Amino acid sequence: MRAGRVTVRELKDPAEFAEASQVAKAAWAFPDLMVPPPPDMITATHSGGMTAGAFESGRLLGFVHAVPRTNLGRRAIHSHLLAVHPGAHRRGLSVLLKLFQRDWCLSRGIGLVTWTYDPFMLRNARLNLVRLGAVVPVFIPNFYGAIGGIYGELPSDRFEAHWRLKSPAVVRAASGEAKETPREEPDRLPVLRGGRVPPASRFLLPFPAGFPEVFRGRLPEGIAARRSFGRTVTRLFADGWEAVSVVERDGGPAYVLERR
Repeated sequence: MRAGRVTVRELKDPAEFAEASQVAKAAWAFPDLMVPPPPDMITATHSGGMTAGAFESGRLLGFVHAVPRTNLGRRAIHSHLLAVHPGAHRRGLSVLLKLFQRDWCLSRGIGLVTWTYDPFMLRNARLNLVRLGAVVPVFIPNFYGAIGGIYGELPSDRFEAHWRLKSPAVVRAASGEAKETPREEPDRLPVLRGGRVPPASRFLLPFPAGFPEVFRGRLPEGIAARRSFGRTVTRLFADGWEAVSVVERDGGPAYVLERR
């Protein structure tokens, strides 16, 4: 896959996997212990996973790494890591890498990709739900335990995104049509307040903006916000709701939830 001077392809040799490990370290500021070792990525790729990189003039700018997933009752992969070097941000590389991953999966009869992301990271929420057309039906508290890096001592709560590769929303997203919510809809949708679900087929669930920086110096407040949000979405997802988009409302971000 090519886009301008950038080529997206599968990684070929150990040196490229080693370079990917360094890109991950630069992107997420993780300690060495939390960066995937090249042998682990090589082994997972050899065993049916995939690792692809975005290259420009021979330099690796970003990569996506996935492993086979066998516990969902259908063919799927779990996209464990996507990282873009800080010097290559805002060039659309994350989308290019994910679209390459989608093509790779479809050519092998795989119809579902899952991955996790921090539900309070607005940039990732927009990428996953709006630009790529994924949905979120699962919340996992403190998934990785303490990971440091940009998270410091905050718990590593995660949303699990489900990218249903042949769904109409994903097909449109792959053609460049973002799953935009009509501009006027956020003002019309009810907002969940006090934990009480509004009597509607779609509603908004606000969440804090500016994460993780906003909580880095206020650890008790950050942990309390995580736990409160986690209790709410755990109950909502168990009741059959899923997050399908993210919008702005009353000066802050909110997930759009609807029935599965």
